[in-house]
Amino acid sequence: MSGLGGRTRSAPGHPAIICGDRSLSFRELEDLQARLVGFLRDASVRTSDRVAVLAANSIELLVVTVGCLRAGIVPVPISPLLTEPERAHMLEDSGARLLLADRAIPAPVGRTVMMQELAQELRGSEPAALCDVTLTRPMHYTSGTTGRPKGVLVAPTDEAAAKVRSEAFRAEWDMTEADVHLVCSPLTHSGPHRFALRTLEAGGSVVLQERFDAAATLAAIEHHRVTSTFMVPTHLERIFALGPDELRAHDLSSLRLLAHAGAPIRRVTKQRAMKLFPADSVWEFYGSTEGGFTSLSPREAIDHPGSVGRPTEGAAIEIRDRNSGRRLDPGDVGVIWMRDPRAERFEYWGDEAATAAARDGDAFTVDDLGRLDDDGYLYLVGRPGELIISGGVNVYPREVEEALVGHPQVSEALVFGADDPEWGQQVRALIVPAPGGSPEPGAVRAWLRGRLAPHKCPRTVEVVDELPRTTTGKLKRTGGHATGVSPG
Repeated sequence: MSGLGGRTRSAPGHPAIICGDRSLSFRELEDLQARLVGFLRDASVRTSDRVAVLAANSIELLVVTVGCLRAGIVPVPISPLLTEPERAHMLEDSGARLLLADRAIPAPVGRTVMMQELAQELRGSEPAALCDVTLTRPMHYTSGTTGRPKGVLVAPTDEAAAKVRSEAFRAEWDMTEADVHLVCSPLTHSGPHRFALRTLEAGGSVVLQERFDAAATLAAIEHHRVTSTFMVPTHLERIFALGPDELRAHDLSSLRLLAHAGAPIRRVTKQRAMKLFPADSVWEFYGSTEGGFTSLSPREAIDHPGSVGRPTEGAAIEIRDRNSGRRLDPGDVGVIWMRDPRAERFEYWGDEAATAAARDGDAFTVDDLGRLDDDGYLYLVGRPGELIISGGVNVYPREVEEALVGHPQVSEALVFGADDPEWGQQVRALIVPAPGGSPEPGAVRAWLRGRLAPHKCPRTVEVVDELPRTTTGKLKRTGGHATGVSPG
């Protein structure tokens, strides 16, 4: 299968994108994308230029982003959930030539085209030639958990190299033209967009949810005979909050792949997912906007609980000392470096220093901390900026969070450091109750004392309805500081 173009030629009437009661065939998708690129060329948008796209999940959003990529034009996805200053930064920083949006916003770009008017705009456009596969990736902005968001740019490549990259991703996840992929997360995030895009390049169909709803997700899997989906652990938590009757009400047997990533997952949630969904379908992976890292099969998850897996064939993980850069032994915590000569070379848009710091030949890092076991499986620890130093001893929030979510009444946890006049910093925690649970902070702290060293146990535990997160769903540790929890 030679990408979207090949599927259009072989099965033009096959459904490409489905959203609610609307659908688009591969022939219709091809025509719209060819006219879109013609329209952009008439607007003086050239290869490698950036086009900002601000929209909620919709057929139009996927038409625009994938169409741009097939012509080497770089879409800049912007989440509608961002604040006006955050949107303005991305629009100005990216140098976008124009903005395609599904809502009116103040925009420091030369021209804004409303999505609702796009179809009419394209009717008079001369169709442009398209490559069968996408030549680059969207310029997603990092979540900003360690500073101001940075655009991650991959320069367009030639079609032959692009086909190799597409085929490698599709082979890794066994994607074929028989696939039906369900999108549960915003397409303005890199993971959901990449799975949807590669499904289309495999010749499969993409089913879009405008927003996540647990019951609707299970119903969609049954109705559309969904074969694959990508979720974050919060999605799974909400599914299991439905109750046993709702969980048993749907036929989920079509699903061959449920890939999850983006946050730590409770061990009990992982176990429940592996029981609810078909055998060997629940896979975990670790990656970033910059590139992929590891994957973990269901069988490996049993033998290496808490791990996020091993890298794919041909790649390698190195754990390096943050100060000296020397490689560390298994068990030692350091900075995770991914060495993969086949990986796309990215740059941080307009930031040469940050790009240089993230690269070392064919290796790169996103500054996450982790350790390897003797079998080469990776375990995440956190990021350097999250490290808590209490009484001169290092405390890694992720380790404490993983212990907290092991409590039967705790669904999610966030651990952060607060200033302390005696110890320098003290460990604090926010927890979200598990469905039907009512954790008592004192009891949770007492439970932890049998599982963690005393200096790692939080001085305070506060029960909250939800944790502060970035728009990409990552934990926002500064949100914990704002709660004003007093030591208990």
